[in-house]
Amino acid sequence: MKTITIFITMLTVLVFNVNGQNTDVKSLLDNQKTRTEIFNAIAEDHQLMMDFMQVAKENEHGAMMMRNTENHQMKKIESKESGMMHKNDEHQMMEMMKDNPEMMQKMMGNMMEMCKKDTVMRNQMINMMTEHPEMMKMCMQKMKEKGTMDPDGKMMNTKEKSNHDNHDH
Repeated sequence: MKTITIFITMLTVLVFNVNGQNTDVKSLLDNQKTRTEIFNAIAEDHQLMMDFMQVAKENEHGAMMMRNTENHQMKKIESKESGMMHKNDEHQMMEMMKDNPEMMQKMMGNMMEMCKKDTVMRNQMINMMTEHPEMMKMCMQKMKEKGTMDPDGKMMNTKEKSNHDNHDH
């Protein structure tokens, strides 16, 4: 009987001691694995997520981030609905390209590389070119000047181009 009383007393002290420990939240969140587990637990539990969203709305930084996310999503929806960028965004991009031609060249080069690898993007590019015949004409003229296209409008590969260059001299 005395042993049972001691055991219950020790168990009670242990329970109070464990519950009385103050967990350092910062140290828990510093650990990437623990932080990910906490985030996943919140995201997977509807009530926890609702509580988190409420706390975020009441926090100045959280509210600002939520507003920015909502604005960004609205712009995406508007952009998809209209099928084009806002005039202001388009104007800013054009100005940026005028001010930085190296960046524009890099963007165009990256776009061409993506078109080589992605048939969907390639088809979109072809459709854009056919919708702007004057741009296509200018591109073809430039290709003829550079010798990547023969005067008949046929593309030349590098072997044909080098043979063509050798015959000219």
